[in-house]
Amino acid sequence: MDQQLQILINRVWVAPWSDRLLSFISNYSAWAPILLLFLVLGLLFGSFKFRAMILTAGLAVGISDGIFVNGLKHLVARPRPIQVEPGVRVVEMGGVSRSLPRILGLSSPPRVTYPLGKEIPKVWGIIGKEVTGKSFPSGHAANNMAVATVLLLFYPRRGWIYLPIALLIAYSRIYTGAHWPLDVLAGMLLGVAGGWLAVRGIRTCWRNFGSRIFPRHAMLYPELLG
Repeated sequence: MDQQLQILINRVWVAPWSDRLLSFISNYSAWAPILLLFLVLGLLFGSFKFRAMILTAGLAVGISDGIFVNGLKHLVARPRPIQVEPGVRVVEMGGVSRSLPRILGLSSPPRVTYPLGKEIPKVWGIIGKEVTGKSFPSGHAANNMAVATVLLLFYPRRGWIYLPIALLIAYSRIYTGAHWPLDVLAGMLLGVAGGWLAVRGIRTCWRNFGSRIFPRHAMLYPELLG
């Protein structure tokens, strides 16, 4: 089932426009400047609650990626599709000069390559074969679902806006050949868990210590959530 779904998403349900869009969505270096600008503006001009949300989102990413994902990647050591499945489409953004922002690669056609014909390592850590890719679980899926979970818990009415973006990023990791569907599903679940744990921890700290450290803000925000 995992392999069949990967083939459908990566090789059958494809089009030139989705190659361009999803290769951009999957490329962190392309949209990282936009994210950084958003964070800076939020920290400078956002409300106290919004700044607390950013702090909680950072903690959620640290839990989901730094603890859950990295731990499982080394424990499971599952190869990526490109390492074990001939014919996988590897979809990447078009190239630009190193002196230019990576996002400008959207103006160039994406690069689609196939690993067929190359020596492909055996699966699941056979002795004598180095597994260079750590596919399970997906860090992209975990991180973005962690942020989406935090946003939903802090802003139930508007936080859902980021959820489609997180789901699209997760889907793009399968589409571009970087992950198996099971990797992405596991990453999403770990992201939800990391986001929930981060929010629970921040809420507990705020209830116990908020009025002592930030008395004025504690009067304005007796509860950070909702």
